[in-house]
Amino acid sequence: MISIGDSRDPRLALPRGVTAGRPSPLLMRDDRSGWRDRAGVWIVVAVLLACIVLLLMTGRPLLAIAPAIVSVLAGFVWTQPLRRTLIPIVFAQCVFFLPGFAANGALWETVFHPGYRFVTLYLNKTTPLSFMSISGQELTYVLLFALVLTRVIRGQRVDAAGQTRSANALFFFLGLALVAIAWLEVWGAVRGGNMRSSLFQIRQFIWLPLQAFVLSYAMRDSRDFRRIGIVITIAAMIKAASGMYFLWTRNVVVDPSPAFMTGHEDSVLYIAVIFVWIAAWVHQQASWQRLIAAAGVVTWLGLAVVLNNRRLAWVGLVGCALAFYPLVGGRLKRRIKVALICAAPFLVVYLLLARTHSEGIFSPGAELMGIANTADASTLWRMMENQNMVLTFREHRLLGSGFGHEWYEFVPLPSVSEAYKEYRLIAHNSLLWLMGVTGTIFFMFVWMPIVVGVYLAARSYHHARNASDQTAAVAVVAIAVCYVNQAWGDVGLGTSLPTFLMAVGLALSAKLATETGAWPESVKLT
Repeated sequence: MISIGDSRDPRLALPRGVTAGRPSPLLMRDDRSGWRDRAGVWIVVAVLLACIVLLLMTGRPLLAIAPAIVSVLAGFVWTQPLRRTLIPIVFAQCVFFLPGFAANGALWETVFHPGYRFVTLYLNKTTPLSFMSISGQELTYVLLFALVLTRVIRGQRVDAAGQTRSANALFFFLGLALVAIAWLEVWGAVRGGNMRSSLFQIRQFIWLPLQAFVLSYAMRDSRDFRRIGIVITIAAMIKAASGMYFLWTRNVVVDPSPAFMTGHEDSVLYIAVIFVWIAAWVHQQASWQRLIAAAGVVTWLGLAVVLNNRRLAWVGLVGCALAFYPLVGGRLKRRIKVALICAAPFLVVYLLLARTHSEGIFSPGAELMGIANTADASTLWRMMENQNMVLTFREHRLLGSGFGHEWYEFVPLPSVSEAYKEYRLIAHNSLLWLMGVTGTIFFMFVWMPIVVGVYLAARSYHHARNASDQTAAVAVVAIAVCYVNQAWGDVGLGTSLPTFLMAVGLALSAKLATETGAWPESVKLT
């Protein structure tokens, strides 16, 4: 009698490695796979039903396929490394804007206006969801942060390949900053602060560490950040081109001399990108390809800076140069010193002429010289506002006023509430305003991540392995200078684009510090 599994009868023989009495693995049911198949079927059915319901309710086929599009995008985000998802998000954050004058036409109505509304405006203004007091980009980062937590908790390794650890010092201080913000929110409420006003004030202080964390988790190393830099550069050049298009096509019809081309905060974007490409060429002088690329980027964005007509942009460019000079050493520093000595007489003459000539090539110099012009109504208004900030800080110099309070108007100012109704909640000089809100003690905690990021970048520059590392370190310093300049000069701490760019700089500094050995992974703060 031949039993099952007896090799004497090849027709009844079991596969190799399978013994009698044990079912074949090929025949075993994978419960998890079956559950996933069933879940997939139910998801497809639900999406189809949602599409049909939307079509019947609205009669709009394009709106009806929205659930299908969202489902496909969600599936891609769920399965792919996060760095691939971030590429279009970063591009959208940097490219969409509101022109400084009335815009219309196909380009505005079909591309930039819808993109601007979704990325920047609160969703309760662009959707029927009245409770969504959050912008599209903010909601996106909340969802990405939730995805990161899910992957960490479940131990998913989709983002782990080639991952470089970040310097823990940065996230230690980012955590302290969040704790300080939470305390100042409670302190402000205890002192009778308005919760709705406080949410307007603190939102960018929350998004900075959240975006820095997501970027640090998603980007594997400084090479991924260089790819992000290319995306930001392309977005800046497209934004500049779009601004020029809107400016020139509407120039005669709407306003012969509009105040600016794109947003005030775009000064941070343009100047940071310009200086990074200058630094890339300086550190790789032998590369003609880099010279041509840098010349094209600098020329195009330089034209955008001139047309955008913002004094802070030129201050930021000078500030980046002043911050760059102490970093360099050796032959490069000697060359810069000789160039400055030779250019000094011409620079003095140029600035003197710019005091009486403000057109053409003298426009940048006139903008710089105009900063100290107290006869200018805007400058005078902001000087009086700064006096109020200093006096507000004196009232709360130790613990601060907390969030949810207006600053004190000791020096009466002409009202600008028609153009900027929240002007008493955050000042143009948002650094001085922040000092009044936080006081001396908590200002140190809130501001320390910026200091740590610049410190790590400076150390990374001197530990750099190659020219790319040096350029990346300079990029962090340039972003920080432009961020602080914008915060000092025009509500920089209350705007989203400078906050995002600073988050990119902080995340890059943490990666670069461990890659170069400027902050060894063995160093722990806790």
